[in-house]
Amino acid sequence: MSLAVTADALRTLHRLHRQLADLRDQLAAGPRRIAARTQQLRAAEAGHAAALDGIKKAKLAADQKQLQLRSAEAKILDLEGKLNACKTNREYQTLRDQIAADRMATKVLEDEILEGLERVDAVKKELPPAESAIAAARKLLAETKAEVDGETARLEAESVRVGRDLAAAEAELPADSRELYQRTVKSKGADGMAAVDGTSCGGCFQQLTGNMLAELAMGRVVHCRGCGCLLYLPR
Repeated sequence: MSLAVTADALRTLHRLHRQLADLRDQLAAGPRRIAARTQQLRAAEAGHAAALDGIKKAKLAADQKQLQLRSAEAKILDLEGKLNACKTNREYQTLRDQIAADRMATKVLEDEILEGLERVDAVKKELPPAESAIAAARKLLAETKAEVDGETARLEAESVRVGRDLAAAEAELPADSRELYQRTVKSKGADGMAAVDGTSCGGCFQQLTGNMLAELAMGRVVHCRGCGCLLYLPR
């Protein structure tokens, strides 16, 4: 279907629509950049929290072992105090064997306590890198927010300007073709128009008929039968 719109007008409209779409894409990218930086900060904070939790658990395990050790040592002292009260050699030897076993158990506890304290020290070494990661993530987030804020003001101003230019260009469309143009743009946005590529639609690359090419040559604009784009000849 022919439209009483010059190729120059449609070419200008297409350019403005693409500019506006690009500006909107850039505006939408700002919050995504901030969200990505925020996620990096949360990951760094989670790593720091995990290190703190690891220290807490390692300390708790070491403290529990130390309580067990003190209890075992007190038991050994109690058993040693009972040695002199033994009435038979068998009773005496049984206590001696129990004391020996308990002392072996305390030696194991002492080794486990030492290992636990070493784990605490090892996990503590993770804190400085984790804190540095948080500081770096916070700095990047602040810088990104500042950049996005500055870009947003510029992009919004540019969007307003391009929007005004687009409205002015649309106002020049003939009344009998404006509704069809608006319907196409509402459905397809900036992709509702396409320049002809040789003898094909620049949007879907479908071959154009001879009549369509003839109308384009006469300065008219037609719809692509494949994708529905408004076609115009390139400069």
